[in-house]
Amino acid sequence: MKIHISDVETLVDDRIKIKVLDLSPNSKLRVSMKMELPWCTGEEFSSYGVFISNRKGEVDLDLAKPVEGTYKSADSMGLIYSLKKSKTEGKNIAENISIDEPIIMNMLFESSIERKEIELKRLFKTEDIIVKHISEEKFCGQLFYKEKSNNKTILILGGSSGDIKAMAILAAPLASRGFNVLVVPYFASEGLPDKLEKIPLEYFEKIFEWMEKNEIISTKEIFIHGTSKGGELALLLASRYKKIKKVVAVEPHAYCFQALDGMSGGKNVSSWSYKGESIPYVEVDNNIFFEEQKKAIEKGIPFGFASTYKKSIERAANKENARIEVENSEADILMISGKQDNIWNSYDGCLEILDNLKKNDYKHNVELLTYDEMGHPMPIPYIIPISETLSINMMGGVFSSGGTIGGNAEGQFKSWKRTIEFFMELLS
Repeated sequence: MKIHISDVETLVDDRIKIKVLDLSPNSKLRVSMKMELPWCTGEEFSSYGVFISNRKGEVDLDLAKPVEGTYKSADSMGLIYSLKKSKTEGKNIAENISIDEPIIMNMLFESSIERKEIELKRLFKTEDIIVKHISEEKFCGQLFYKEKSNNKTILILGGSSGDIKAMAILAAPLASRGFNVLVVPYFASEGLPDKLEKIPLEYFEKIFEWMEKNEIISTKEIFIHGTSKGGELALLLASRYKKIKKVVAVEPHAYCFQALDGMSGGKNVSSWSYKGESIPYVEVDNNIFFEEQKKAIEKGIPFGFASTYKKSIERAANKENARIEVENSEADILMISGKQDNIWNSYDGCLEILDNLKKNDYKHNVELLTYDEMGHPMPIPYIIPISETLSINMMGGVFSSGGTIGGNAEGQFKSWKRTIEFFMELLS
């Protein structure tokens, strides 16, 4: 057999094409994959697909649906997005995340008479990327850049996990495409609140000032990428600071919400503050969650937080006060949401933002990308297996972030591709 793979060494978020030739016509071909994340050896992930060659003795994985396997659609990336844990040493893949080493994926091609192995190397960053640790009196973070960048700087804001290391997974591929990328924590770091509560917006004023004056990036037009709670924050900042000119908000919401303490509700204060005062917020009633969780466990179906947020908004007496006034922004905005988001009802929130912007005759570009079978995945594709984050055993039941494995993979790839294009485009 002859195996053609478009790129055996490429960036982690790139698609590849796989085609196998010189097989017997109408014969079986089994293709399997094994992978370990470089920072978490001992945790093995596997996938496979069985295909029937055509009359020419060929199997094109972008055209051929597997007759058996871990995924069902015709897609050369199916083996990657359908990876599931096959061996474990009990390690947590969310800890000690590092972009220093590539992901190695071992592929095995087996026909009735032949077998061949191929190694894929998936890089987080190109060789010319510089990673500079920022340790200022005002803030700390990491700057990813090239000596010759395109002079566009993106500030990345993560979600409620607060893990700055995880954000490097987004920053390195973006920087590899020519952007300067700054990653900063906004809680659980020195000089900041320990939890996601009353995060001072003045903190970001210091960061913006540094971005304008820094000799490496020296930018006056700030771009922001925020995911989940980071999406809420990105839109809030854009509504208050006119220097923000582009925003990508992944799985955001239309309102400011109560503080968070891990997975549970935090103190009865806002997630955000200004001059020491809570910014108006919607209280999140966890009693709704516990009631619906109990019903879901009794029915044997997954549970999540989306309905808790939806009902909390419906009950709120201060909705308009807590709404993020995105219409006050002067930024081009790209919002991304899955219709099956089960962490919170971001799709409803995005529709509400879009409606308010239209009512206010918003003068800048606005775009909403939605995906029918996407839930609340990471914004970048093909790195952390979706099976690891889609469903988690919790509290006697199954917690789901929403959507299907295939639907999340499709939404991740298409929205990430559009994100890169959006940041590349000229301002409106």
